Amino acid sequence: MTTTSGELNVMESAGGVQVTYRRWLPDGDVRATVQVLHGASEHSGRYERLAAALTARGLAVHAMDLRGHGRTAESTGTGRFRAAGVGAVLDDVQALQSVAAEQHPGLPRLLLGHSMGSIIALASAERDGADLAGLALSGPLGVAPALADTVTSLEAAVAAGLGDQPLDALGAFNQSFEPARTPYDWLSRDDAEVDAYLADPLAGDDVPLTYGYAAGVFGLSLRAASPAGVAELPDGLPVLLLSGRRDPVGGADAEQVTALAGLLRERGLPVEQHVYPDARHEVFNETNRDEVVADLLTWLDARLTG
Repeated sequence: MTTTSGELNVMESAGGVQVTYRRWLPDGDVRATVQVLHGASEHSGRYERLAAALTARGLAVHAMDLRGHGRTAESTGTGRFRAAGVGAVLDDVQALQSVAAEQHPGLPRLLLGHSMGSIIALASAERDGADLAGLALSGPLGVAPALADTVTSLEAAVAAGLGDQPLDALGAFNQSFEPARTPYDWLSRDDAEVDAYLADPLAGDDVPLTYGYAAGVFGLSLRAASPAGVAELPDGLPVLLLSGRRDPVGGADAEQVTALAGLLRERGLPVEQHVYPDARHEVFNETNRDEVVADLLTWLDARLTG
């Protein structure tokens, strides 16, 4: 049970940006803190159900609306970083980790990122993860060599003055599900979850990334999911990878995610990977979400008791 229901807070971060975050607390003693980083064109409020499962295990959960998203977009503009660029998002992650550490001193800290949030979580762990107890990535892009050409094209568009123009960064993901009921069938087999996403005014087509935002995030992914990037992760950091076999973000049969798992193992890190048959992108909102959450909780418990 939780004592707070996505309690809203605001912190000032790099460049004077007012970052909105939610906090969920357990009823009893706090065992550890988990920061959750959401994906593109969504917001932290969509993780209420996951937060309830985490707080039931004694975990305090903090989740910000990333720059350009949710209520933080009121400070940055929709789909924009503001002047500081993608590096400021990593500053925001570290700032919220400091908030969690001040509220719950001396406890283990874990980081969980979904989709675009998995890019940011991986990069954050590489830059600032020395005291992390674990890193969990849901629906990650993994190692995506073709992304280099995409970043080159996006950077050219930014140089041509299109940096603040909206970009359809998600439209192509539905192709393998056509003919489809909606443009977002790729998110989940659960129609109710897809419909909730479509009905959310802070998600989907109404909150697109800009060319500048996409160039920054995908450029960050290229660096983070590379041998040089992974080399910067703390020694011994446990990593959990969760993805659907039919998730177009992670490549055919999750091949890009499996490639990332290989990189992490070559780095000498303990990696646990779960690929769920027939599941799509949002594994925490999938028809088998109870199985996914159970796997996450088992992994988290092992980090805190091992």
